[in-house]
Amino acid sequence: MTLQTPAAPGDRPLGRLERRKARTRAAILDAANRLFQQQGYEETSIQQIAELADTGVGTVYGYFAAKEQILREVLRTHTQEAVARYHAAVSEDTPAIDRVLAALDTFAQYLRENRTVLLAAFQTAAGTRPLEEEEADWLFEAYSNLIREGVQGGELRDVPVSATVRMLIGSYSMAVLGVGPWAGQEEDPGTLPELERLVRTLLER
Repeated sequence: MTLQTPAAPGDRPLGRLERRKARTRAAILDAANRLFQQQGYEETSIQQIAELADTGVGTVYGYFAAKEQILREVLRTHTQEAVARYHAAVSEDTPAIDRVLAALDTFAQYLRENRTVLLAAFQTAAGTRPLEEEEADWLFEAYSNLIREGVQGGELRDVPVSATVRMLIGSYSMAVLGVGPWAGQEEDPGTLPELERLVRTLLER
C-alpha cells in the first residue's frame, strides 16, 4: 500500500492567464512560507507577504481571504512534498513494519521542518489540531490502511487499528513539536529512536 496525496483537481493544460495566476499564487505562498519560518506567523503581515512576493496587498487578498488561509495552503504544499518523500523511501517489497516506520519518519520530518508554522496553526485552531479536518482525516485513513494491510498480510500484530494510529500520530506530533508531556524534548536526538523502538515493540510479530 502507498500513501496517496490529498485529493486535488485533475491536471489539465493551463492557458496563459491561468499560468500567470498560478505563478502569482505560488509566489505568494513561497513568500509567506519564508516569512513564517523566519519571523513567525503572528509577526508576519499581509503587507510583508505582498512585498516579498512582488505584488500588491489587494492581489494577495484576491487569492486568499485571510492570512490563516495562506498558512493552511503552505502546510498543504508541504504535506504533498512529504508524501513524495515517502514514495521515494519505499518500494513494492518493503516490509510492512518498514513502511509504517518510513511513513512516521516522513511525518516527523514534516513536523520538524514546519514546527514554527504548525505551532501557529495549533494556536489559530484554539489548540485543537494543526491540520485542516480534511487533511487530518486523510492522514488518519492513510496510516490506518498501512497498518490494516500489514495485519491482514500477517506481517504486523493484530492491534486495534484506530487507537494505534491515533496514539502514534499524537505521540509523534507532541514529541517533535515539543508540546504536552514532550515539552522540551523536541531537540533530544534520542526521542525519535525511542519512538521507533516503541512502534516495533507494538507492531512487529
